[in-house]
Amino acid sequence: MAPDRPMLDHLAETFPDSPAAVRLKAALLFAGVRYDPCLPAAAGWAFPNYMPYMLPPGAPAFEGKRQVALPYLLRLAGDTQVRLRIKPDSPFSVRPDAGPLGYAVYEGDRRVTTTTFEARLPWTDRLTADGTPMRATGLSQHGDMLVLNVAPGCEYFVVPGDPGGRTRNLSCTFCLYGLPDQRLETLGQELYVIDVPRPTLDRVIEACQHPGTEARQLYMVGGSMLDMADEGERYCRIAERLAEAGLTERYYVACGSGAIQREHMLRMKALGVRGACFNLEIWDPAQFERVCPGKASIVGRERWLRSLEEAVEVFGPDNVMTAFVGGAELEGEGAFDDPARALESNLEAGEYLIPRGIQPIYSLHWKVTGKNRGEEPFYSLDMFLRLNEGLAALRRREGRPINPAFFSRRSAYMQLEPDYDEAVHDRG
Repeated sequence: MAPDRPMLDHLAETFPDSPAAVRLKAALLFAGVRYDPCLPAAAGWAFPNYMPYMLPPGAPAFEGKRQVALPYLLRLAGDTQVRLRIKPDSPFSVRPDAGPLGYAVYEGDRRVTTTTFEARLPWTDRLTADGTPMRATGLSQHGDMLVLNVAPGCEYFVVPGDPGGRTRNLSCTFCLYGLPDQRLETLGQELYVIDVPRPTLDRVIEACQHPGTEARQLYMVGGSMLDMADEGERYCRIAERLAEAGLTERYYVACGSGAIQREHMLRMKALGVRGACFNLEIWDPAQFERVCPGKASIVGRERWLRSLEEAVEVFGPDNVMTAFVGGAELEGEGAFDDPARALESNLEAGEYLIPRGIQPIYSLHWKVTGKNRGEEPFYSLDMFLRLNEGLAALRRREGRPINPAFFSRRSAYMQLEPDYDEAVHDRG
């Protein structure tokens, strides 16, 4: 792309079959937006980013501060949702606007569309009956989806068995999400123990019951356990508590565990759990073994695929997903040396999974520097759109669009699949 050519013009010419909102969302995920004082001003009412932002040199302080809170999520017209990133060299900006949403996205001086931010909802500022902030109960939210994570520590980081008595780190190479840290103490999680403390579950259920969540989906996630049966049992026990509280009737509840056994899927379905997402992360067998050593050695790729196919038999073909980290196969020693190989591999995943009723969902792999995420994705913008166009075409061919009850535009803040499928539905 010529450096002086508008990015959105390039994308419209190169990807005419992708909806304009999808092209804009992908561009914002890659290019971000420039800092504007309207962003910290909106943080007073918007859902906040989990990391503060340090104002760049030359930018005036905001209300006397140089470290400020910013909104986390942009909400475009039509409910397309985008993670907000700040990049000083971005061609895009968000500015106050007289339109119905209060803000607009600009590319240079060209006004592209109206926008707003996902609002901070009432439950996030409330306390549970024992005085715990509801936002500290293991519950988070992006749009339509509540994410329930009361056991975040992943045992793949601390696998016993080293001859010297030390543990081994067999976690996925891209992941810090499940790193055992202060969250375990806060939530009372003990590694290698199935049960979540009852007070922890009481608090998170109270938060889920708040009438002002405005969510439709409740997604149970957590750190992986070293035993499939133990992990399945943990999720069944959480599902039992959700069902007792009536939450499996209020929300579309899905199980976002690792691969688990059929018996636990059947128990959860009987409790009202409606979907499953067992994240394979990487399709190519050799890359899976390299990037996901714990999943490869403790569960195994073939057993993981069998669990996904069993999940289709239990929950039905519209209710099973598996997430992939697009670009993880391009980082590190032994990685693919050609991005085209990664694209081919991930389209092969779609050819295998989609006809079997399993939806592959792609998030971007961002570089990690120390504890900070979010520098640059390993995929190029064009490659990410080519992948998503190919997968959308496969879903249309097979008559298997993403189920919006499970994963909607207002749930997907770094993924494009619902945006493609719901845009096609809107046009139809």
